[in-house]
Parts: sequence; C-alpha cells; structure tokens
Amino acid sequence: MAGAVLLAACLFGLHLSDEIDAGPPGRPVTVAIPEGTSTVGIARELARARVIHSPTLFEVYIKVVGTKPLLAGTYRLPTNEGYAKVIAALEKGPVTKKLVVPEGFTVREIAQAVAALRTGITAEAFVRATHEVRSPYEPAGEHSLEGLLFPATYPVAVGESATQLVRYMVSTFDEQAQQVGLASAAKHLGYSPYQVVKVASIVEREAKLAADRGPIASAVYNRLARGMPVGAESTLLYGLGGGLPFHGRLELTANNPYNTFVNKGLPPTPIANLGVPSLEAAMHPPKTSYLYWVEVNPDGQMGFGTTEAQFARLQHECRAAHLC
Repeated sequence: MAGAVLLAACLFGLHLSDEIDAGPPGRPVTVAIPEGTSTVGIARELARARVIHSPTLFEVYIKVVGTKPLLAGTYRLPTNEGYAKVIAALEKGPVTKKLVVPEGFTVREIAQAVAALRTGITAEAFVRATHEVRSPYEPAGEHSLEGLLFPATYPVAVGESATQLVRYMVSTFDEQAQQVGLASAAKHLGYSPYQVVKVASIVEREAKLAADRGPIASAVYNRLARGMPVGAESTLLYGLGGGLPFHGRLELTANNPYNTFVNKGLPPTPIANLGVPSLEAAMHPPKTSYLYWVEVNPDGQMGFGTTEAQFARLQHECRAAHLC
C-alpha cells in the first residue's frame, strides 16, 4: 500500500514538473483578468485561454512557491507557457501605454492616436467599436459615440481590445456626466442630454478662450429658440472631414447635413468629444441676447453681438485682424 502511494506521489510530481516547465511556448493570446478575480478565477481564465493546461495544478504550484499579488489587467501571453513565467508576468502587471485624448478630439482623431500606440488596436478597429458599443446618452437608432468619449489620459494595455477601450472611455464620460448633473440640467433647459452634448461640442470647437464658452453656448440656444440656423463653421468643417484638417475654400451653402448655415437645428451628432468646462457651459449658459460670435483677436478672443449691424462690425474687426 505504501509503495502504491509513493508511486502515485512520484507520478504526480512528474506531471506537475511537466506542467511547470511546459516546453516551447505557443502563439500569443489575450487574457483579461478583471479586478477582484480570485486565484481560482485567474487559474481558470489562464486555462480557458490555454496559457496553462490545468488550473488545479496551477493553484497547487502557487500555494507551494508563494507569490506576490497577481494583478488584474489585459495580458498577451503565449499558450503552453511555464508557470514561473506566467506568474512573473501577472506579478509585474500588464504592459501599458499612455493614450492622451485632448478636449476637442473627434472619434477619427482618437482612433489615429490609438493606432499610433501600436498596442494591437488599429484605427479601423477602434472606429468599428464606436459603432458597436452603446452609451446611455445615445438616442435609439444612433450608432455614433462622437461626443460621448471622455477626453483624458488612459492606460492602454498591449493586447487590449478596441471594445474594452471604448467601453472604458464611454463609462468615464458617463461618470463625469453624472457628477455634473447633465440629465437634470438638460431637463431644466428643455433639451435632451444628447442635445446639450451637441451644443457643448460646438462650444468645444468654437471657443479658444475659457471666458467665451458660456457666451457661445448662450448664443447657440438663442438662435435655436428663434428658429435661426446655428451658423457654426465648426459643424460644417466636421461634415467635410470629421474634424480632420480641411484644405480648400469653405462653401457656406454646401449640401451637407452638418452645415448649420443652411440647416436649422443642431447637427445630426456632436462634432467633438468635450471636456467638463464646455459641458458645463452648455448646461448652465449665461442669460444673454447674443446671436452672433466672431473671432476678433489673434489670441482667440470672440466678440459678441445681438443685431446684424453689430455682427457686421465684428466681421470688420475680424478682417482687420486678418482672422477671416
């Protein structure tokens, strides 16, 4: 009997040894370890991805050798990997790169920045994910997350999927919108939260100085209330290139759904992803009679007017400063 037990122990030891040093690694796979996952759960995720063969033996190995905390995140690990290398990777944490999303970036500009990180997400995959992931602020029938991705600095793990990243950016926007009270402010204004985001996106692209955000938002709402076209050059530019550089002469009568010089109401979607200051300006616009805004100073300062005569004077100032 004792001999049988000894033989079984030896065979188990040999099997465990084979698992610990599994031989040549295979192709890399992506493994996502959610926050709060237990050791048992981590072992199962690794086995499901075929990084290891036996979650039970992996748990035994961890108990025998002891480890530092195994960190959550998205990893690129080879299949058929040795236990020591797997644990070393999980102790170190996922390899990440820094994605900087400035206020005012469009989805296409964010996609290009993501692709430039070379983490495995292409610009095309990122844009595709923005059509698949939903936001609670996105109206039924709309499939664009423009304006609903929060500008911030994000860690992007090598091997992370486009969908995971987009979901993170959407949830970050949702948290910020909830904190500043977007839904209640929109209701007070008599608009939907999505419409307020559209106004905020116009403010984001039109205002160069913080002091001008509120007055621009006020002028937009005043024009909407009077049934006037919004008349924002930024919306037309978006329609011509999605926020990317436009080369050529602007045709203000162009047949373009984003041309708010000829189409009344707000554009079909927001035209940029906005920061909290622009969102708050659109949520809480000052009470003014402004209907016009024109850049009058090289530092970006806007001039504001209520009458066509005032608008004409502002345009004269703009031309005198060689800004238009």
